[in-house]
Amino acid sequence: MSNPIIAGVDPQHQDDSPLRLAAGLARVTGAPLLAIASRAGDTTRASRMLETDPRADSAAKLEALAAGFEAEAALLEGPSPARVLHDAAVARDASMIVVGSTRRARLAPGSTGERLLHGAPCPVAIAPAALPAGWAPRRIAVGFIDADEGRSALRYGAALAGAASAPLHALTAVEPVDLSQLPDIAPDTSGKGLENAQAAAQRALYLATESLPGGVPASREVVVAHAADALIELSRDADLLICGSRGYGPVQSVLLGSVTRRLTRSAECPVIIVPRDVEQAVASLDGQHEVTAP
Repeated sequence: MSNPIIAGVDPQHQDDSPLRLAAGLARVTGAPLLAIASRAGDTTRASRMLETDPRADSAAKLEALAAGFEAEAALLEGPSPARVLHDAAVARDASMIVVGSTRRARLAPGSTGERLLHGAPCPVAIAPAALPAGWAPRRIAVGFIDADEGRSALRYGAALAGAASAPLHALTAVEPVDLSQLPDIAPDTSGKGLENAQAAAQRALYLATESLPGGVPASREVVVAHAADALIELSRDADLLICGSRGYGPVQSVLLGSVTRRLTRSAECPVIIVPRDVEQAVASLDGQHEVTAP
C-alpha cells in the first residue's frame, strides 16, 4: 500500500497523539507514514528583528517528533493548517489524514480538524488526547445505517479489520420516535411500529455483514437509542470506531452530519470518518490483507 497516511502535527506543542494513531494504522496497513506541519508564508517582523528563524526551529522540532515514528517529515507553507493537509492529501493521494484533539477534551477536533472534516478527500481519523504508546486497533467497531454512507463505512471497517486480524462489531441504532408528538399521525398503541423498525434494521444489518468480501467475521447489534448516544457508548468498548459521513454532497469528500459532529466531540476512542466512495481505500486495504494474512 503506497498511499501514505498523513499525520497533521504541531511541532511547537510536541503532541504526538496523531503520530501514535497514524503509526498504529500504518503498521496494520503497510502504508508509509508522513508527518506534516504547516506554517504561514511570512515570518513576523519581530522574529526578523530578533534574527530568529521560526521555520528552522519548527523544522527541527518536526524532525525530532517524526524521528521516533520512522516517518517522513514535511514542513509546508499555506494559508491554514487545514488547507495544507487537504492539498497534501490530494497531491500525495493519501489513504488517510490523522489529526489530533483539542487539549480541552478527550476527543474534540480543534479548528484544523473541524475545517478539514468538511470536504476532506480521504478518510479522516481523530486521535484522542494522550493516546497510549503502541496503540493498535484490536477491537474495531462500525456504526451502520442502511444507506450508501453506512455501507461504505462497513466495507472500510471490514477491510481494516481483515488487515489487522481484528474482530469487527457493527451496530445500528433505531431512533426512538414518539409518534404521538407528530401531527396527523395516530399514536402506535400496539408497539408494532418500533418492533417493525427493529426487525428491518436487523435484516439490513445481517444482509450487509453477510455480503462482506473476504469472509471477515462480524458481530451484529441493533439497539433502540439515538444514534449519537449509541455510538458514543460503543466507543467505550472499542479501540477504533468507524462511521460514514453525511449522506449528500460530493461522494469522495468527508462531510459531517449532526451524528458524526457530536461523535467527534464525545467519543472515547479514535474515530475514522469515511466518505461514501471508499473503493480505492478498501481495495488497498484488501490487497494488504491478502499479503499479510496467514
